[in-house]
Amino acid sequence: MKTKGGNSLPSIYKCKVCGAYVEHPIHCGRSCILLLNGERRLRLSKLLSAILRHIPHELSISIDEEGWADIQELVYAIKHKWKNRHLYSWLSEEHILAVAILDPKGRFEVRGHSIRARYGHSIKVKIDLPEDDEVKILYHGTQLDKLSSILKEGIKPMRRIKVHLTKSIEEAIENAMRKGKHPVILVIDANLLRNMGHKVFKAGKNVYVTDYVPPQCIKEVRYIN
Repeated sequence: MKTKGGNSLPSIYKCKVCGAYVEHPIHCGRSCILLLNGERRLRLSKLLSAILRHIPHELSISIDEEGWADIQELVYAIKHKWKNRHLYSWLSEEHILAVAILDPKGRFEVRGHSIRARYGHSIKVKIDLPEDDEVKILYHGTQLDKLSSILKEGIKPMRRIKVHLTKSIEEAIENAMRKGKHPVILVIDANLLRNMGHKVFKAGKNVYVTDYVPPQCIKEVRYIN
C-alpha cells in the first residue's frame, strides 16, 4: 500500500505461539493472525500522532504534563467522539499497542496502560529525553521557498516545541517531500550545534530534537530533484 511521498507500512500480525506482534505472516513456525492491514495501520498511526501531539482536546482526552494518555480512554474517544469514528468500529487497545510497539520511527512509548508520543508536540508537555553527545551529522528536510529565511534566521521550532532533525538522509528526504514539490535537505553540524550551547536529545530511532539550529550550523544544502 502506497501513500503520498511513497510511504507505506506492512500489515501487522499476531503470533499464535508467542503472542508477539510482527510484520510477517509466519512466526514461530506457524501462520499468524492478521491484526491490522497496512491501510488501517497507517491511518491509525497518523491519527494517534495527531491526537497525542496536537489535538487531545478535540476528543476530550486527558493528557498529563509528561504527555501520557490512557489507552482505554483513547480507544473509547476514537470510536465514539472522532469525526470519522465510522472508520474505527474495529478498534481495540491491542491495535494501539501493536502500532506503538512496531512504529518504524519510534514515535510512541507505552507504559502500563498508558501511551504517549515521544516527540513532535505542539501542545505543552515535558518529556525527559536522553541527551546525545555522539551523533555528528544530522539532517533536516524542508522546502525551497523556506531556504532563504532559514539560512538567515536558522531552523526554528515554529508550531512545535522543538526543532526536529534526523540522522537518516532517507527520512529527511521523505519529510521534505511530504511538505511540497521542491524538497531541500539541510546538513547540520551537530558538534557545532552543541558548542554553540544547543543541547541535542535523542527522541526516536533516528530522530533528534533541539531548541534551535543557528544558520552557522548548516554546513551544506542538498537539492533533491
